[in-house]
Amino acid sequence: MVITKNDRRVNRTRRSLREALMGVILEKGYDAVTIEDITSRADVGRTTFYLHYRDKEELLQESINEVVDDLFAQVSKKPLAEWDQPGKVPGEETLFPILLVFHHAAENADLYRVVLRGEGTSKIQNHIRNITASAVSEFLRLMAERDGLAFHPIVPVEVFSNYFAGSLLGVLTWWLENNMPYPAEKMASIYQQLVYSSANAVLGVNENLKNEFTG
Repeated sequence: MVITKNDRRVNRTRRSLREALMGVILEKGYDAVTIEDITSRADVGRTTFYLHYRDKEELLQESINEVVDDLFAQVSKKPLAEWDQPGKVPGEETLFPILLVFHHAAENADLYRVVLRGEGTSKIQNHIRNITASAVSEFLRLMAERDGLAFHPIVPVEVFSNYFAGSLLGVLTWWLENNMPYPAEKMASIYQQLVYSSANAVLGVNENLKNEFTG
């Protein structure tokens, strides 16, 4: 049998296996999960599983890669002008990146819970933190280029970027583990209030252009 990613039946099977894996991990923990657990939950045979994946680690890695790639593809499509807006651009249904992250987490809650708990491997969690920190650094660079925003940081930018990434993942973890007690819009607003105002002082943002960063 030839497996092609564009085959609808193949995609349905892979999606079913991914959902099964996430559900079983959240119940038993990654180390305790067996292939039989996954196939039983997905209602497919072991032979079908091995047609698609070598082992549970490959299935987990593919699941995470797809969701992470989707999130960063969505963020990268947003024009820079939308990054510092606290809501919608007139006439368009848009989300500023922090709100987009919370919506994305809500839509893929089980997988985010697995990743943020560090199930499977801490390397995955570290990879996501590093990607997020890099995105923050790039955003600051673009802001400086676009608007001539002057930074006089009292801490290294890479330290701030990693702090930002870690705090965002920490807030996301709390939100998901507590069954999302507030809507995504509220959480994005709370996070903005917690981090963005202090960022001006830490980064030494030009006083006349503060609003460019806080939105």
